[in-house]
Amino acid sequence: LSQASSTPTPEQMEIPKNPGKGLKLLNSWGRKKVPFVPIDPHGQQVKVYVCGPTVYDSAHLGHARAYLTFDIILRVLQDYFGYDLFYVMNITDVDDKIILRARQNYLFDMYVKDSQAKGLKALLDDVNEAFPLLKSKHNKKMETLAKDQKDMVAANRKKDANELGEILEDEKLKLQNVVDAEKKYKDYVTSAKAANTPDSTIISTLLPMVKSELRVLLDKRKGSTVTDLSIFRAHAAKYEEEFLGDLKALGVRMPAVLTRVSEYIPEIIHFVEKLVEKGVAYESNGSVYFNVPEFSKTHAYCKLRPECAANSKLNEEGEGALGSTGDKKCNSDFALWKKSKAGEPQWESPWGMGRPGWHIECSAMSGQLLGGNFDIHGGGVDLQFPHHDNEIAQSEAFFDTHQWVNYWMHAGHLHVKGRKMSKSLKNFTTIGAALKTESASVLRLMFLLAKWDAEINFDKNSLQEVIQREKQIKSFFTDAKIELRKKPKASVLDQKWNPTDKKINNTLIQAKSDIHEALCDNLNWPVAMKRISDLISIGHKYLRNPSFKPLLLSDILAYTTRMLKIFGLIPNDGHGFGLEEKKGGVSREEVLTPYLDAFVAFRNELRSALKAAGKAPGVDKKVLFEMCDNLRDEVMASLGVRVTDAGAAEGKWSLDDPKVLINEVEARRVEEEKRRKEKFELQRKKAAAKIKKLEDEIQMFAEHKVPPADFFKLAHKDKDNFTQFTKDGMPSHMKNGDGEEIALNKSVIKSYGKVLKKYSKNYTKCMTKLEKDENYVQGLQKEITSLKGFETC
Repeated sequence: LSQASSTPTPEQMEIPKNPGKGLKLLNSWGRKKVPFVPIDPHGQQVKVYVCGPTVYDSAHLGHARAYLTFDIILRVLQDYFGYDLFYVMNITDVDDKIILRARQNYLFDMYVKDSQAKGLKALLDDVNEAFPLLKSKHNKKMETLAKDQKDMVAANRKKDANELGEILEDEKLKLQNVVDAEKKYKDYVTSAKAANTPDSTIISTLLPMVKSELRVLLDKRKGSTVTDLSIFRAHAAKYEEEFLGDLKALGVRMPAVLTRVSEYIPEIIHFVEKLVEKGVAYESNGSVYFNVPEFSKTHAYCKLRPECAANSKLNEEGEGALGSTGDKKCNSDFALWKKSKAGEPQWESPWGMGRPGWHIECSAMSGQLLGGNFDIHGGGVDLQFPHHDNEIAQSEAFFDTHQWVNYWMHAGHLHVKGRKMSKSLKNFTTIGAALKTESASVLRLMFLLAKWDAEINFDKNSLQEVIQREKQIKSFFTDAKIELRKKPKASVLDQKWNPTDKKINNTLIQAKSDIHEALCDNLNWPVAMKRISDLISIGHKYLRNPSFKPLLLSDILAYTTRMLKIFGLIPNDGHGFGLEEKKGGVSREEVLTPYLDAFVAFRNELRSALKAAGKAPGVDKKVLFEMCDNLRDEVMASLGVRVTDAGAAEGKWSLDDPKVLINEVEARRVEEEKRRKEKFELQRKKAAAKIKKLEDEIQMFAEHKVPPADFFKLAHKDKDNFTQFTKDGMPSHMKNGDGEEIALNKSVIKSYGKVLKKYSKNYTKCMTKLEKDENYVQGLQKEITSLKGFETC
């Protein structure tokens, strides 16, 4: 694009005068939807750069949100709109976080080797020094942030104050995490010593518990002694390999080019040299800084987040934990090249031994491959400032342009309880851990149900909703293919459409139109997924109609399959819950159909015969049913065949990913075990209640052995105090507290009469039962014994 005649404001963007395809995208530059038009004169090729990971630790679901989101974006651009993509993603393997973590892990590993020899006291002394060090660090940062926030509020810089407020809240949470970890450590040591746990056991248990805190102390003491460049490279390589494995497991398409910072050091140095030559960068004590005020004389700084231009605190956050060595001319200036201190990797440069700053890497690497103007630059929303705004400044200065990138796209964050998922906040789930419990398709579907630029709140409830949505999709494809297999050949079927068929077809046509409109509107795939879900519901209802037209149902299957493949929910070369790619004109399903039909028919006959056998002697139904279930759950699932039992002779089959089926079987077993335990607990409670009832009845027999006429003389609790009785056995006199005989008044005699009446009633019940069965009480005891055996099993 040609440079505008006057310096553009941050909101202005020049759209190429080339062919478009009706697509509008939300451009972070200007924060509005604008027509998407490629730079390519033919309107076909699209150049894309996405900021990749800083490989200092395992990637979590927050990272998955960004990379799955851009995977879906690029799939839609390529597979739906038909653009030819040239996609570049970087790997940051030189960075303050990597340096610190590599150093810390190396020093911690060395510490562990000597820990047993040094003993428990030395370890406890170090840990007791580490926790106050970390708490002091967080407290100091909080004090500074609180003061700066107060100053910004006083200066009426509300947006800047809010930004610092979020950082301050995060810092408070980090401090609380340290306090909680300290309590956990102290509680363990106290309990371990009280239990006379050997020192060696305490040491081996304690070390992983306090690793995060102890390695900070070790780095403070010895970080400067770590000078072997291979330590930093090996650390980054480990997590780069893990990250790429995560992308593969998530079904993310790889870029055309992966750029690694450590391989582009000469290009980065050249880029910095040119900026110095142009007068928009300067050297200071071995480091080189970008001169923001000088750049701003001819360009607009902070095009993406103009409100942050004066926020030096946010800019400092982007400079990294290790900082730099020079003196800035202005607080808003940022490091292009950092003089390496002891314990940091370093490369030769015109300014001495050093390493790249954070922002410069993407400018230099994208410039090498995509030139001075390309179509799309993407990343997480947190990268807008300072990273991407500083990238823009560097690159516009280097390429003498006012429009380095045409479209800036930023994926929304994944939040947990209102906070961004983050390693430092310890509220994260790694991708690897998530994939042990959920399928990649569930995670992808979760992101498809939200706009690409919106925040997503991650919790168990939202995940369950996604799982149910996936079940709905799978159920439709499974049932549709089963019903299609049942239909005779097309040549013998009635093909004339009735009003229902016409209505279904109109619904399909309208759904296609609605989905196209949604995708043209800033890739609004939640609306597209809603229309696909509606279409699936209608298709599911349609296939239950005995006169459904197989060709029309196949059209619905083909279209929904195509869209779900575009979104990446169904692999193009796999057998997910949609239709498969055909090889040699025949699909895997078509090849397997006669064999699986025969197998399931045999299994159905066996199950039906077992049902019919009833309690016939010589037939071990339980064993044979278990064999059928094992064949379904173990053998067929591992082969990618789902067998469902709707009745004794109504088993059906469908194809799916073996991993998905095995997970389903395991989930079903967990649910069955849960129901079994709930049923057992209910039976146990019933048994306990019955035991109590039986024991009460036995107690009643024990308390009602004496005939009613002798009750007050032999069984009543005051029998020893009664002195005279009436002819029917009621007491008339008794001893008082002084041992003197007194006559009972009418009210007392009346109350004793009620007691005797109740006793007589229960006595009669007991005697009646014993007359019928003299071993009645022994029978109650036996029943209690059998119930207690169940209660404790």
